[in-house]
Amino acid sequence: MDPSAPRVISVRRGHVQPTRSSLYVLIDVDTRAIAYIGGAGFDPELRAYLHVESEDPRLARVRATVPRYDERDFDVLAFELPAGADRSAAKQALIQRLAESGAHAGEAAAEDGLRDVTDPIVQGIARYGGGALQDSASP
Repeated sequence: MDPSAPRVISVRRGHVQPTRSSLYVLIDVDTRAIAYIGGAGFDPELRAYLHVESEDPRLARVRATVPRYDERDFDVLAFELPAGADRSAAKQALIQRLAESGAHAGEAAAEDGLRDVTDPIVQGIARYGGGALQDSASP
């Protein structure tokens, strides 16, 4: 990042305006299982923080749904989505794709219409060494 070119974060009428859209995958460091898949318009670091630190279960979905989250170590893989991509549809397509074919499969079991978005994510998870979805990965 060029230190002379600031990133502008807009706050309009008391609300922060998201500047990017991404999907992120929490992978258990020990088992390499995918514990959670999420999507956000805000930085994945912020969402990861809120997932484990917030008292509000609507924000702290990992805390609310992942067994023993506080006794485990996770790495978060974040993938920025292309401009105009429907984050919710992309998340559902990724969950379906991983559930049907696993993170290490080279081809999808079904054409999801979002292969151009999900293929690089599945490949990134496979390169990292991520494995199968855990039951709590797709809330």
